[in-house]
Formats: sequence, C-alpha cells, structure tokens
Amino acid sequence: MSTEALDHASVPNMTTPAVRRLPRSRITGLPRQAVTAIALSVVAITVLFWVAAGGLGLFGQGSTGIVQALGQLTGLAAALAAMGGLLVTARPAGLERRYGLDRMLAAHRWFGITAVFTVLAHTVFDTWAWAESSHTNWFSAFAALSTQQAWMMGAAVGTALFVIIGSTSYRRLRQALSYETWYFIHLLGYLAVILAFGHQLTLGSNFAGGTVARWWWIALALTTLALVVWSRIGVIVKSLTRPLSISAVVAESRGIGSIHVAGPGLQRMRVSGGQYFMIRPLARGLWWQAHPFSVSAAPTTRGIRFTIKASGEDSQALLRLRPGTRVLLEGPYGTFTTDRARGRRVVLVAGGVGIAPIRALLEDCNAGQQPVVIVRVSAEADLAHRAELEQLVESRNGTLHVLAGSRAFFSANDPFQPARLRAVIPDIAQRDVFICGPHAMESAVIAGVRKAGVATDRIHREEFSV
Repeated sequence: MSTEALDHASVPNMTTPAVRRLPRSRITGLPRQAVTAIALSVVAITVLFWVAAGGLGLFGQGSTGIVQALGQLTGLAAALAAMGGLLVTARPAGLERRYGLDRMLAAHRWFGITAVFTVLAHTVFDTWAWAESSHTNWFSAFAALSTQQAWMMGAAVGTALFVIIGSTSYRRLRQALSYETWYFIHLLGYLAVILAFGHQLTLGSNFAGGTVARWWWIALALTTLALVVWSRIGVIVKSLTRPLSISAVVAESRGIGSIHVAGPGLQRMRVSGGQYFMIRPLARGLWWQAHPFSVSAAPTTRGIRFTIKASGEDSQALLRLRPGTRVLLEGPYGTFTTDRARGRRVVLVAGGVGIAPIRALLEDCNAGQQPVVIVRVSAEADLAHRAELEQLVESRNGTLHVLAGSRAFFSANDPFQPARLRAVIPDIAQRDVFICGPHAMESAVIAGVRKAGVATDRIHREEFSV
C-alpha cells in the first residue's frame, strides 16, 4: 500500500451553501417529493374511481361486497405500480436528470415489488368474490374466470409473468442467471401489462360501460406508453442521427481497457465528468442491447473515452471491437458531477474500474478544490490511468492515495475508519465526497465519512453496476 502525506495546515471554514438535495424517505430511499406524489396519486385515483364508479358502495353489501371492493382496490394499485415501474425503467430524460439513475432504479424496485404483491392479492380477492357470488369453491371459480370471461386467460398469463419477473429479481436468483436471460425475462413485463390491461376494460366494473373513468384510464395508459416509447426508441432514433464509430481500443491495466469513440456527432454533445452513456455497438450479437459506461475523460471534438473492465461476455466483446465499428450512444445520463459540490473541496474515492467516472470528475475540479483522490485496487498493476491521475492531481493542488492490497488485508485494516480519514484529511468534514466502486466498498466509505463528520447531503455515490 502506498500513500502520500497530506499538508496538515488548518483549513478555513467553507461557507459555500450546500447543494440543494431532495430529502429521501427512510423507508424507500426515494426522494420524499416522489413518495408524496405517488401517495397523492393513489389517493386521488382511488377516490375518483370508488366514488364515480360506485366502488365505495360495495362495502355496504356484506362480505362478498367487501372482498370485491378489495379486489378492485388491489387491481388499481397493481396497474398503477406496473405503469410506474415501466415509466421509470424507461429513464425519461427529465426524471433521470432530476433524480439520477440510482434513485430511479430504487423506484423501479419498489414499483415492481408493489405490482407483484398487489396483482397476487387482486387475483385472490377477485376469485374469492366470484366463488362466493356463484356459490362454488375457490378452484372452480378460478377456472371459470380464466376460461369463461373475456381477457381473463390473458390476465392469468400476465399474473404468471409478473410472478416470474419478480422471482428473477431476487438477488440470489438473479446472480444465478446470465444478464441476457434476466434481461429478456424482464422484457416480458411489457407483455404482462398489455395482457392485464384488456380485462380491466372488459370485466372491471370501474371501467366497463364507457364511463369517464374508463376513458381517463385509457388516456393514462396511452400517456405512459407514449413516454416509454419515446424514452426507449426516441433516444435510439436520435443517436442514429449522430454518426459515431470506434476509433481505438487500448489496454489500460490488467483486465481493464478503453474504447475511444469519434465522429462529427460529438460536436453536438454536452457531457460532464461522471456522466455515462448507454453504448450500443452495431455489431453482430451486440446490437440488440445497450450497456451503461461512464466517460473516463472529458470529451473533445476528437473523441470520447470509456474505460471498461472485462468482467463479462459483453464487456469482453466490446473490448474486442475493431476500429471503424459503428456505435450508438444514448445519453448523457447521470447526476454524479462536480456541480453538486458547488466549488467546495472534494474527496474522490474509486474502487477498481470505478476509476472511470472519478478520473473524469477530477478533470472537472479546479485548483481551489484541492481534490484528495483515493483509489482502492487489489494490486498496483490494476490501477488504470495512473499517469493521468498524477498529472491532474498535481495541477489541481491535490493528493493521490493508492490503496493496494487484498480484500482480506483491508477487512482487517479498514482504511476508511473515521480516525484514519481525519488523520489523512483533516478538513474532511468540510468536503464533498464522491464514491464509485463495488457496493461493499461504497458502504464502508459512506459509513466512515459519515462518522468522520461529512454531512449526508455532501456524500455522492454512483452505483458500480446497473
């Protein structure tokens, strides 16, 4: 492990106002404004449909009416959650640039969990109500609903798809699947929503009969569909108008390489260090999906660079692409930029290939920010862009610390303990901290810097993977 000593001279109190950050819910991790908006939407739509369509009156019709009302309520919740999940995973530019990818992925997880459990509850309650009203058992009622009612077979298939998608989101099961398998399974979410939508309009009492509620719901679904299509397909169409291709592929360190992209389309791009693009190579076997990679250097009219770790089949395939291969860049995305520090001094922490956005962030820092850069790697040979880091740090009155060693070594000798951080960075409590690396490392850094006095709204992290 090699480090450089820091100047321990006293640092004046920084008076620059903190960046305005959206406070998060402690339960969901989402911005409180987003949680409030979701809650108000649920309440408003519940009141609209129950009062306008007579759903509230079901509670006065005995146990069967109550069960039917619960079935309608959980059905509405399932549909809203499904549309919300599709919307945030489509990454509309306005939402992504306000909340960032991390929060939108957190929202997608919560929408997904809600959709799976509410669609199961909806199935149980509706089947229960049908069984009571037809004086039959639950299994006979389910069979009758599935085979005799319009769109109900499609709804049953949609429910099964929701359960499969939810199951593959379980961390252990997801890790057992290849990315391609997981990705294709999740694409079935679109089919699940379409299959479920038909029975809402033909069988759901809230929507049947051409009521205002029916057309309002159709408008809501069409609006969601338009936003998803534009966010998913519109960016591809836009990227097709920017002719870009790979100009070089360079080995940087052990298992890490960079691809350089060039073309006249770069002249119309405005990119900040720390942002990322979805890269879609127009090459056989790779064109059908895009992968997120951060820029590792400020783009110029001559090119833009992405640094990639060869950790999977797709990333290895990217590093084997030949110069001249056409690529589509969707973006830029991300809020992991130095703007969030508002000129305050910074600490930049990278783990492994997390050096890519950190290297680009460093380029956007000024000498007054005196950046302290901490890079955690398994061995010195694993550090990419070292010469560039040293030159940038020196030109910005900063310091570079390279922590090289095994996981076992750092488990027993945690370099991010509060006392050690304060000893090496005396003014850490007045700095903003930017972190990008594996989840375990990010968690250790966040815990350490918080205890060292760094305010929560001055800690900025970028997920290591999507």
